Amino acid sequence: MNRRIKIVLIGLLLLGTVVMAQDNFMEPMDPGRREQMEALRIWKMTEYLELSAEQSAQFFPRLKEFENSIHENQNMQREIMKSIYELLRDDNVKTSEKDVKNYAKRLADLEKEISNQKEAFIINIGDVLREDQQLKFIVFDNRFRNRLMRSLCKPNDPQTGHRTRERKEP
Repeated sequence: MNRRIKIVLIGLLLLGTVVMAQDNFMEPMDPGRREQMEALRIWKMTEYLELSAEQSAQFFPRLKEFENSIHENQNMQREIMKSIYELLRDDNVKTSEKDVKNYAKRLADLEKEISNQKEAFIINIGDVLREDQQLKFIVFDNRFRNRLMRSLCKPNDPQTGHRTRERKEP
């Protein structure tokens, strides 16, 4: 296997691990919880980026538009992952190298599109944010998502008593 295919397969494995680590991974998050997390994220982002009222008024509508386009691609990824999961659950179906290449290419193409959209958004938002704020946005977005994933995937913490999702075997 060439290096590119190996990298894609490792990426798929990591994506699958994150997806499988969540309870009911095919179901969307509770809308009330999602709204609370979004409000917290916007508050923290405003604070971290040190946005003025004028910047906020311009930045957040564009961020929402950008995130909606990203969510469309993420929904397509979820549908592909759901197809893979269902395929693997059917003991009567034999998968082939062609199946692997097809699913890997479709997922990799979506990842590339998401990456291109992120790059374009960060560069194009330069008319609203200063350069340091653009870089802070990159850092904030990365940290927030990583912390969110850690909180969803780690086992219960006996010291804090916080209830988190436990990993279910496929």
